[in-house]
Amino acid sequence: MIENFLSLFTSPAILKIILTALACGLSVAVCSALLGVNLVLKKYSMIGDGLSHVGFGALSIAAALKLGGSYTLEIALPIVIVAAFFLLKMGKSKVGGDAAIAVVSVVSLSVGTILLNLSGGTASDACNSLFGSSSLITITFKDMMLS
Repeated sequence: MIENFLSLFTSPAILKIILTALACGLSVAVCSALLGVNLVLKKYSMIGDGLSHVGFGALSIAAALKLGGSYTLEIALPIVIVAAFFLLKMGKSKVGGDAAIAVVSVVSLSVGTILLNLSGGTASDACNSLFGSSSLITITFKDMMLS
């Protein structure tokens, strides 16, 4: 059994897949750990949920503009970054941090659903855009750098 496990690391193709997935997972874990504590202490604990809904709205905009394929992240990432700064600015006003996140989350989810339905997109298009493939084989260097 140990020989079978160690034989995985002798193939260069499989070793590249394992190292890419490990590097991607470690970088996301380190960034999440460093940011998570500060966000919870500043009462932005729901920002991940809110920004995921903003990402859905941004991907729906890309689908409505027929910009599918490999350009969806290039469309969604700047919109999500702008939304994050907007949420931080909005949280310093009379509206609290989590309340601002809830408002932006509901608005972006509803706009995304309306745009996706009007553009003729299907639920599978949205799932593929949001979650991608569940296979580690498809992680590219570009995906790793964007993560």
